[in-house]
Amino acid sequence: MGRIARARAATIKRMRGQALIWLLGTMVAAVAVLYGVFNTAQITVAKQRTVNAADAGALAGATVQARVLNLAAYNNRAMMANEAFLIQMLSIESWIQYLATTADNFGTVLEIIGVFLPPVEVIGQFLDRVGDVADRVHDGLVKANDFIIKAVEIEKKALYGAHTVVVNAGGLLAEDAATKIVQANRTHFGTHEDLGVEVDTRPGVRAATFALNERDWLAFTRAYTGNRRTDSREVVLNSRDQFSTHRPGAWWTNIDLGLVGTEKNGGSQLKGFDRWETQDTLEIWEKVPCKSGMCKEYQPIGWGRSNADRNGGAGDMWSPRRSAQKLAYYDGEKHKGWSGVPDIYDIQDKSARARERLGLDFLVVTRRVRTATLTSKQLGIGLDVGANTGGADMAERLEADQYTAIGKARVFFERPRRGLTNDFTARSLWREDSAKEYGSLFSPYWQARLADPSPEEKAGLLIAMGMLPDKALYTPGGQTR
Repeated sequence: MGRIARARAATIKRMRGQALIWLLGTMVAAVAVLYGVFNTAQITVAKQRTVNAADAGALAGATVQARVLNLAAYNNRAMMANEAFLIQMLSIESWIQYLATTADNFGTVLEIIGVFLPPVEVIGQFLDRVGDVADRVHDGLVKANDFIIKAVEIEKKALYGAHTVVVNAGGLLAEDAATKIVQANRTHFGTHEDLGVEVDTRPGVRAATFALNERDWLAFTRAYTGNRRTDSREVVLNSRDQFSTHRPGAWWTNIDLGLVGTEKNGGSQLKGFDRWETQDTLEIWEKVPCKSGMCKEYQPIGWGRSNADRNGGAGDMWSPRRSAQKLAYYDGEKHKGWSGVPDIYDIQDKSARARERLGLDFLVVTRRVRTATLTSKQLGIGLDVGANTGGADMAERLEADQYTAIGKARVFFERPRRGLTNDFTARSLWREDSAKEYGSLFSPYWQARLADPSPEEKAGLLIAMGMLPDKALYTPGGQTR
């Protein structure tokens, strides 16, 4: 028994200290895992912040561009509304003159008849007074329309000038918004500012993104002037109400008694791009024998006309060029100072091929330098001091010694439509006909959303960053490390 006890004691003595070895090994492994988890977390957060800043910057820039396009659309609509108001006022002026001449002529005839039938004379005198009032109203409308034309022209020139400035500066406004949003991702601690994420301003990268963004922006719209104002002309014509467009009169001004009757005509015409003509006529006709049998012979009862162009021209005599049309042509008012259908900015490519994918892109490249991320290396933990046993240094292997991200957003047009899945928030914006509406600068439904950079865009930007373009093939969403 003594020998056994002594042997066991010797064995225990030889095994003494093994637990300490296992403890130290476990602690080293735990520290390595701790370093790894800490560094991985810091790198992941830094990478995600870089990506988020790029996305936020791209979306901010695209949103500014969408708002500029919507502003242009609202201003274009305002110009079209002004033109619709002008033609309505010219139509009213023409109709009032027609009312005055009709009342005067009927009043004169009834007063002559009233010599033999006194009650009829009273009606004639009343119509004379109606004609006098209509004449005074007409004179007032002439002056009012001269003022309206001047006001419309001032606003037209101001809006077009503002469009020129805003459209040309839209790209710079978007760049500024993107830069400020990226800067807003920096963390501030009192007087200390974290280095954080910044827009990549290295000459090659900045030149590439700016060139791409400006090229797309400046090529997206164009000024439509002179004979290119076709769409503007169509919008103006379609903006007229029924009264301004066509005034055939009521049934009692278009009577057909077989051998005698009356005919009312009226409306407005836009000649070319630069002259409005509005006219109203009322004629009485009777059928008389002619070579072909019985023909209508017309006599004028009432007429009115109002024109507007740059020089106050008489315009064209309307068909069928009977006495009523000739009297309207010579007696009508001729306003000057109207420059014609407005010059506007609109989409450059209006082809059917471009309609489905109409839009433009905005790119932002952000970077976060390695020293801005507090990994164990930056904190000075576990540095290799040249000992034979090595060190716990876990250096990050970063391309160009920084975190880099590419953000892209797309400006697109979409008007809410009835029937779209889960879209019930914009009922007031639905078209009554539920038709698909395509993008133009007459409708303010431009929006922005994030998009993925194309492989070609990524490859070009990678080269600008001084990296190999092959990473464009296997980096998701434009992110690079």
